[in-house]
Amino acid sequence: MAKLTQKDVENNVFKQAYDGEELRRAKYAYLSKTVKDKRLKKIFKVFEMTAQSHLAELRQEMQKLDIK
Repeated sequence: MAKLTQKDVENNVFKQAYDGEELRRAKYAYLSKTVKDKRLKKIFKVFEMTAQSHLAELRQEMQKLDIK
């Protein structure tokens, strides 16, 4: 069985983190558009923006590590 290199582990971890954060961003975007309660709508919008910020941070780190 082949061993994973450090680079392989980094690639997998960052890609999984990115995919998970993208799913969260999409979920909160959907919820912020569909809920009627204004307080919840605002909370979900903040969560969506936070996830978007996390995606930007992940993209920046992935670029530094040459992860595509």
